[in-house]
Amino acid sequence: MQEHEIDWKKCVGFCSGGASALTGRQSGVVAEVKEVAPDVTWTQCFIHREALATKGVPPKFKTVLEDSVKIINFIKARPLNSRLFSLLCDDMGNEHKQLILHSEVRWLSRGKVLTRLSELRQEVLLFVK
Repeated sequence: MQEHEIDWKKCVGFCSGGASALTGRQSGVVAEVKEVAPDVTWTQCFIHREALATKGVPPKFKTVLEDSVKIINFIKARPLNSRLFSLLCDDMGNEHKQLILHSEVRWLSRGKVLTRLSELRQEVLLFVK
């Protein structure tokens, strides 16, 4: 902020993960920011919230995600399969040409992965056969 001469007093919002080094009321980044910009509001990152919420996912949903990831990895992790799948989607006139690779780090990707897999389910079924 100092390097780029940005005025902290203009800061109105601050979003971070849930680590205590960031969120501590007496010490931490949030406390330090509030000293300089008392009107700032802090929110916890929604990705972190989603990660906490998905820890209690019922086993049947977890199985669906795991099986979906296996199918996607079969196609995406092998360059030849990925290229052939893209050509198949193109030939079938689909709007999407690729599946989305699931990442354990990016919790938001779960919904996007399953949505894309659902949109391309006919192409995936044909490809796997």
